[in-house]
Formats: sequence, C-alpha cells, structure tokens
Amino acid sequence: MAGPILALDDARGTGEALPRVPLRLELCDGDFAVIEVPGPRRGAAFADLCSGVAPLGGGTVRFLGRDWSTVPREYADALRGHIGRLFHQALRADTPDVAARVLLGRLHHTRIPEALVRAEAVALAQRFGLPGLPAGPARLVSEPDLLRAACVRAFLGSPRLLILELPMAAQGEDLRSALLGAGAEARGQGAAVMWLAAPGPALRDPVVRPTHRLRLSDAGLSPVRRMERVG
Repeated sequence: MAGPILALDDARGTGEALPRVPLRLELCDGDFAVIEVPGPRRGAAFADLCSGVAPLGGGTVRFLGRDWSTVPREYADALRGHIGRLFHQALRADTPDVAARVLLGRLHHTRIPEALVRAEAVALAQRFGLPGLPAGPARLVSEPDLLRAACVRAFLGSPRLLILELPMAAQGEDLRSALLGAGAEARGQGAAVMWLAAPGPALRDPVVRPTHRLRLSDAGLSPVRRMERVG
C-alpha cells in the first residue's frame, strides 16, 4: 500500500505563528482535511511547514515519502511542483501579467507544451467563473477575478496536495461550491486536500464533508466533532 501524501511526525515550527507543541497529521489519497485556524498568519505558517519552506524545530515533515529536511534543494523544488497552493492573499496587485503568473509554476515543472497547459488553465478558469485567463496587469483585474485566477494556479497540473488558505466562505457561495467540486474531483484522482479555514458557520455546512476536521490552536492539532459549535 502506498504511503501517505503528507505526514507530520511530531513536527515543531520555529516561528511565533505556530504552536510550540509537536504536530501530528497524516493525509492519504482522497483525504480532505478542514483545519480551523484563528487567522491567516497561523494558516500561512502551517502551510509553509507542510510545503517544506519553513525550518523545523524538531520532528519531521514528509511529502510523498520524502523528508523535507533531507532532500536536496533542487529536488525539494521539484517536489513542490506537486503542491497546489491557494494563498490567503491570492495575486499581488503589482503582478505585471496575471496569465503569465498563473502559468509560470506549471510551465517550470513540466515539459508539456505551453499550448496544452494554457488550454487546461482556460478550462479551469471557466470552472471558477471566468471567461478565460485574465490578460494584462493585476491592477486592471478586479479582486474577485484575481482570486479566481489564483484558484486556477492552485489546481493547474493535477497536484497531489492542495492547500487552500481561505475562509471556507471563499468570497461567495458560487466560488466555494466550485472549489469544493474541484477539490472532490482532485481527490477522486488521488490527491489530498487541506482547507485552512477561518472559524464561521460555513464550517458547519452539511455539504462540507471532510475526512479530517481539526483545529490548530496553541495546544496543537486537535479533532473537532461535527456537532461542536465552531466560531
């Protein structure tokens, strides 16, 4: 049997944003973890830890069986090509070319012709409510459309792990439904999805059916019962 996609084994962060206690988590093919975080700073720090871009104070973090702390830098960069991440601040306002920024990571990690990558991106853009990839600088694109473009960037290339750093409300029911649907499809293809969600009523929506429902607090990662009131 294949091992977990992501495994935290008594992992400790070094920054102030993360709790000072060991963190344990294991996500396998098809898993969907909703993790309640008190704010974007802690969520981003945890995503960094899982992605191997933050130093460890102890323990291990493994992605696809590889320990982030021991793999060479070039190999770690290639491994991160299998992670799709939707950052809390989607695309910067000073991004000179939104379409190029969306495609950049995928083109860096594949030999697939650019035309095919672009066609996949356009199909994803339409799924997330855009007519196509936004053209031109980010300052000419609305904030909601920049968020949709960032969703395209996260899902492009069928990543093995998806990390979504947004409130579960995700700026509207339509986009939240699109994200949940795209995440379910990715899980069906063997990916794991982690949604770092702000507390709120959307966490209690019966349509949200995670395999792991957790809270990241100063006490570490702890399970949240479905009937527990969140927020």
